Amino acid sequence: MRKLPSLSTLRVFEETCRTLSLSKAAQALCITQSAASRQIKQLEEFLGKLLFIRAHSGLELTQDAALLLPVVRQSLDMLEGGISQVQLRNPLQHLRLQVAPTFATRWLAPRLVALRQKNSQLQIALVSETRQKYCDFDCAVRFGTPSQAQQHGEWLCHERLVLVASPLLMIEGIFPPLSLHPQLHILNGDVRLDNWERWLEASGQQVHLEEGGLEFSTEDQVINACVTGAGFAVLDKMMIRNELNAGLLVLVSTTELQSQNGYWLETAPGKESLPRVAYFRDWLKTEIDSFWALFAYADIAKVG
Repeated sequence: MRKLPSLSTLRVFEETCRTLSLSKAAQALCITQSAASRQIKQLEEFLGKLLFIRAHSGLELTQDAALLLPVVRQSLDMLEGGISQVQLRNPLQHLRLQVAPTFATRWLAPRLVALRQKNSQLQIALVSETRQKYCDFDCAVRFGTPSQAQQHGEWLCHERLVLVASPLLMIEGIFPPLSLHPQLHILNGDVRLDNWERWLEASGQQVHLEEGGLEFSTEDQVINACVTGAGFAVLDKMMIRNELNAGLLVLVSTTELQSQNGYWLETAPGKESLPRVAYFRDWLKTEIDSFWALFAYADIAKVG
């Protein structure tokens, strides 16, 4: 029987050497700092050597740690390479996705059937969450700003905001003034998104921004409320294409603007080179590009 430290302990050691911080290593590996500290201590006891020294700037490697690091790194690289080869030989791939709620419900979920038809060996688990980031995901589609994408992933697309309402609000085919019906707002946490402020500024309309109105935790909820005639809403055109095509929602104004928010793709650390992840990333970016190309063509056809 081989007398070796556990694989998880060696991974903590390698990550701690890279970051020179137990807290950063723990965060990267999705464990608690106390768990990381405990595994380093176990490794030191196993070796009978001190591996790190605390300094003002952080941790410093001892001579023994510097000697051990390249051996551990090479061994983990070889293990990862061998596992990747086995994965490539086995076409069955389990892809775990974590997706912003409205994007998941209104855009991604209807397209998963087509994705499975293109790759029948791809098994997909779709988890809709915004507040909590699980550690056991492959890819995540997040809602946020380009700066967030620059730090943690790659940008996918901006929202394109339009003012819409249900035709139920029309009087003799004309929408009444905006002040006569509630403004429907989307919450980002406990704060309203600035969709209404930005749209009113872009359109040049002198409309009072309500302190009240109706607030909803997701854009999907606002869309459903708007369809029933609950009020006016400023929504992402990407998420309401079906409602617009079916006449359930109607553009109240031709003013359309690009939001500062949108969607970006995050890949879990260490999974960037997995075949299933690369396949999904390429498919997703192609689908989004094709969607907007078709939307633009439909708009031109309507004008024509």
